[in-house]
Amino acid sequence: MTDLETHQPAADGTGGEPAASASTTEADAETGRDDDTADTAETADAVDTDGAVDTADTDKAPAPPTHRLLWAVGGTTLAVLAADLVSRGINAYEDIPSVRRMLNVDLEANLATWWNSTLLLAVTGVALVAALLSGRDSRPGRLSWLGFAAATALLSIDETVSLHERLGEVGKSWKETAGVALPSHAWVLPGAIVAVAGTVCAVLWARRLPRDLRWGLLGALGVYLGGALVVEAFNGWAHKNDYSLTLMLGTLVEEGLEMGACVVALAALGRYVVLERDPLTGRATIHLRSEHRERPERPRPPERPEPPKPSGNGGEASSADRSVSRSPVRPAA
Repeated sequence: MTDLETHQPAADGTGGEPAASASTTEADAETGRDDDTADTAETADAVDTDGAVDTADTDKAPAPPTHRLLWAVGGTTLAVLAADLVSRGINAYEDIPSVRRMLNVDLEANLATWWNSTLLLAVTGVALVAALLSGRDSRPGRLSWLGFAAATALLSIDETVSLHERLGEVGKSWKETAGVALPSHAWVLPGAIVAVAGTVCAVLWARRLPRDLRWGLLGALGVYLGGALVVEAFNGWAHKNDYSLTLMLGTLVEEGLEMGACVVALAALGRYVVLERDPLTGRATIHLRSEHRERPERPRPPERPEPPKPSGNGGEASSADRSVSRSPVRPAA
């Protein structure tokens, strides 16, 4: 396109100075668009870079204190079960009755019983903390958490003083009345009735819990009943038939399921009762997880402007060309 030099008339009627050409105007406009596009790209790159830095910092953040506590609890549980196996192996070559009694998971009033009771008390303690932190409109409320704490505390007492053994007298009276022999412990039948009633109450109580907490606690209850009722009933059958090796392995499975159920319950409660460390003050804080917690969104880069549409040779003239064509062309003075 031929550059046209235009002149604007001065106030005194003279020809004045020549105006900028059309091609110069278009070049300046394109240069401005390129600068804006470059600035927008730099802004987007800066946002992406900041997001990458934030993500990297998040990935390198230390694990919460709750995770470290759960690893410690799980490791201690495995150590208690392994100590029983080691003491059995040593006792086969050299009789050590005092050590064997202290580590035997099949006996009462020893290290394994104390640790199992401690795990149940830990679940009770977390439930009490949830009750203290629950507000009036919380679901479940304080009474629900207090009921859950009372149930786990009762299980802890039973683990220490063997309350379920008292049901053996009820089972024996039922056996004499029915005139049949039970293939396992006498307390298994009345204990199963109590377990079914407790499970129904637990399911009704857990309906108000968040989904992950509900399934976590109900799963822990299923694992606990599987060990304390099903496996122990099998162990009673093995004991009556003098299957010593089967009884030994069954006892380990039973105690492992009971302790593992407590660890699962603590892990589920740890997602609801959150223990964190304030990065500013360094103090540990405890709060309940909000069910409808909003996650921070990553900032989006600004939208880039659309590039101008080039005008073809046969199309309409651009606005700069039209403005130039309307300007009067006068010869230079």
